[in-house]
Formats: sequence, C-alpha cells, structure tokens
Amino acid sequence: MSEAKIIRLAANENCYGCSPFAMDAVQKNLENIHLYPEVNPVVLKDKLAESFGVNSKNIVVGAGSVRIIDGLIQTFVGAEEEVLTFEKSFIAYGQLAGFHNRKCQFAPLTEFRCNPENIFPLINEKTKLIFIANPNNPTGTIISHAELENLLGKISKNIIVAIDEAYGEYVNDSAFPNSIALQKKYPNLVILHSFSKIYGLAGLRIGFAIMDEEKAASMSRGQIPYSLSPISVNAALAALNDQAFILKSAKDNAEQRTILFNELNKLGYNVVASQSNFIYMWFGTDDEKKMVYDKLFRNGIIICDMKIFGQEKALRISIGDAKANAMIIQCLG
Repeated sequence: MSEAKIIRLAANENCYGCSPFAMDAVQKNLENIHLYPEVNPVVLKDKLAESFGVNSKNIVVGAGSVRIIDGLIQTFVGAEEEVLTFEKSFIAYGQLAGFHNRKCQFAPLTEFRCNPENIFPLINEKTKLIFIANPNNPTGTIISHAELENLLGKISKNIIVAIDEAYGEYVNDSAFPNSIALQKKYPNLVILHSFSKIYGLAGLRIGFAIMDEEKAASMSRGQIPYSLSPISVNAALAALNDQAFILKSAKDNAEQRTILFNELNKLGYNVVASQSNFIYMWFGTDDEKKMVYDKLFRNGIIICDMKIFGQEKALRISIGDAKANAMIIQCLG
C-alpha cells in the first residue's frame, strides 16, 4: 500500500489540517529552536483567559491534555484515594491512574452515554477525582448542562470533577454544558481542552485546563520546566486568533458527520449518533468487525479497531472530508 494513498481516520485528527496562521507561526519560530522556551507561557495563558472569560491564574497549560490528566492524578489523588470514570471512555484515565498506583473504578455507560447517575453508586469516602469525557471518546455522545450541574450539586465539594472537552468545539447540541459558568459556581470542576483536535496541532503536543486559582497553583508547582516548546506555544496563540478556521472545521465536520452516519445507517450498520469528529460502530461478533476493518484497510483507509483500547466488537471512524467519506461508503456498500 502506497503511503500517498493511505487515508488516516484512526486518531480523530482534523482532516482539514491546521490554521494557516498556526503554520506561519511555526515557520517563523524555526530559527529560534536553539533557545530555551519560557518556563511559564504567560502570553498564551493571558490569551486563553481572554478567550474563555476567566483569569489567567485559572489556566494551566501542558504538553497535551494527557499530561494535564496525569498531573491531576499526581497532584490531587492520595495513595489511598480513588479515581472514577466510565467504561468505554478515554483509556488514559484508567491507564494513568494505574501508572500512579491509584485505584480506578469504572461506571457503565447507558446507551453509549456517560450517564452521571451511574457514578453515584461507586462514590465512596476514598473518591477524589472523577473524569468525564464530553463528548465521550469513543462513542461521541454528550452529557447535558443539567446533568453535569446535578452531579456537581450532589457530590462532596472535596471531589474534583474533570470534564474533558477535547472535542467540545465539534458539538452543535444546545444541551452541551456551559462548563465555564458551572466552574465559577462549583470550584471543584476542572475543564480540560486540547489543541490536538479541531485546532489541528496534534503533533505539537499542547493542551490546557481551566480550574480555580488554588488548584491551578498546585498543578503549576508540579509541572516539568521547559515542557512546552516555543513552536507549540506560538502555534497555539496563532490558532486562537483564527476562529474562522475553527468555525469552518466544525461546520464541515458536522455536514460530513451527518452524511456518513446516515449512509452507514442505511447500509444496516450499528452506528451511534455522534457530537464529535468520529463515529462509533458496534458489531454482533468480532469476525463481523474484522471484515469491515480489513475491507477498508485493503482500500487504503485506516480506522481505529477499538481492541487496542480493550473494547471488543467495535470500531471508531474519524470523520474525513467528502472524498474520504464517499470512499468509505463505496467500500462498505
């Protein structure tokens, strides 16, 4: 299979690339790669604070949102305390808890959704940190503002709820939480974001979180110095200045997501309605799943076999452009 012919739809990357502003910023900063980066990227924090209507002291920036997830566990979960998340969700939550020898409990999904009601039976005096991917990866479903507020209103203020909105910019459901408003009311809420998805900077490894000032200060004290390159920081700044690219990416993704979902549904596949830039497919047997995966692979289309995340009988297809999605439908039809 020729590398040029491969269509990569396995990692939920932005198929439209990144903002030309960000690409220009990368080129301009190449001549400075012999210099150390800032220990504290103040300008980026200020820009993020302005963009999200918070104080810069509420911002934590890290080498991808995964590094921030790791930092939350390291900083706030004690040796005898526990992490709580959902089955069939982002694998890093449980993996990183395990790396730090912290117990992680998993609540079941309800119809492919991270239903917060399923969390309550697992909460105990050791529960310290709850991760909720919203939209959920890999199913693409969301929890609503009312559901998140209900959870925050019922649990102890000593339990941190990390709502992971890595794919939040792709959502067009009006029920999606206004997490910034909730964070101002509930200081135990932490909001995770990534420049890897709609911003198209996955290769530069940069993400950020919004949290109350005290938690942000604790997180910052534990961060590794010089972990963000000037190229990453300046590309992120430039990407934030190109909201037209973000809006266009979200619009095109929504259109292609609807087309791909409807066509796969017509062909009789089990697909979950998504609010993200991927679609989850589930099968009655692993052999059925393998047939679909192999057929696409033979035609140069690489999707994600969820077996690598411990999930049998399921695939995840990142939303491509119109040409890529037409090829998927042609192959599977």
